[in-house]
Amino acid sequence: MKKKSRVFGIVFFAIAFSVWGWLFCTLRENHTVVFPAGGFEVYTLTDNEAGGFSTSELSVSDSLVAAHVNIRSGKAFPYAGMGFNLMSLNGRPVGFFDFSKYDSMAVVATAGRMRSITFRLLTDDPVYSKQGMYLSYRPLECSLPITNSYGEVKTPLSKFKTAEWWLASQGLENDDGLTYFYRTTLFEIYNGEGALRGIPDDIEVKQIRLWGVNRDFEKGMIFAVVLLCALLAVFVFFAVRKPCNKDLLKKQMSEAARLLKTTDKSIAEIAIAVGAKSTSKLERDFYKVHGKKVKDYRRKNV
Repeated sequence: MKKKSRVFGIVFFAIAFSVWGWLFCTLRENHTVVFPAGGFEVYTLTDNEAGGFSTSELSVSDSLVAAHVNIRSGKAFPYAGMGFNLMSLNGRPVGFFDFSKYDSMAVVATAGRMRSITFRLLTDDPVYSKQGMYLSYRPLECSLPITNSYGEVKTPLSKFKTAEWWLASQGLENDDGLTYFYRTTLFEIYNGEGALRGIPDDIEVKQIRLWGVNRDFEKGMIFAVVLLCALLAVFVFFAVRKPCNKDLLKKQMSEAARLLKTTDKSIAEIAIAVGAKSTSKLERDFYKVHGKKVKDYRRKNV
């Protein structure tokens, strides 16, 4: 391989691996902001549909969503707070929100007297859910600690588990382990531990974001780097391989032809004399240059 070609190859692979590294580090993770500027419809959440009497007064701005809640009795359990309709983006209906693309969630929030707040994902269970029937959606819940000052709390989405009351209502004795994250319809935040019935409290949220590894992209990038490594191996093979010196080969085979005609040395001795690695190498190179086998050449020229 010529020096110019080697330099071009080195530059090409240096650029290719640099671009691969930049793309992998930059685009490997999915990031989505649910609030603020997520574009999802915010709604008031109460337990009224479940037969309760809790209330929630919602205040929404570009940077804050606050729920002033009053927890009262409910048939299953009392709850009130806020919700985000993940099937309504910028006032337009969209399909299911795919939570399976993400691994973790972080929320910047505060509360009044509560020591925790509860997060709930409602997913459309293909077996049990019925369109438009809120209580039929599968609720996946997770409670996180909260303080009366703003702070970020994080959790892996693997901590979200199906609510026991819903399993019981569907006649399921144990958690079946199903989630249907890829069919999420609603995301809700409501009261947790420390909420007092009949005493008003507050939940305020400044940010909700999701992130996780983009697995399809990661697979594609792994395939790309394997292909690049294979191409690099081929390049290195040709770059370090000794070039075949045709003039030297012709000179060696001319000397071999002279020795075959003028001496009675054996083929092995001639191979050593002209610098061939073996008799078989001599025979291949001799045929390549003269178009005749060594023995035939000697027989016709002696």
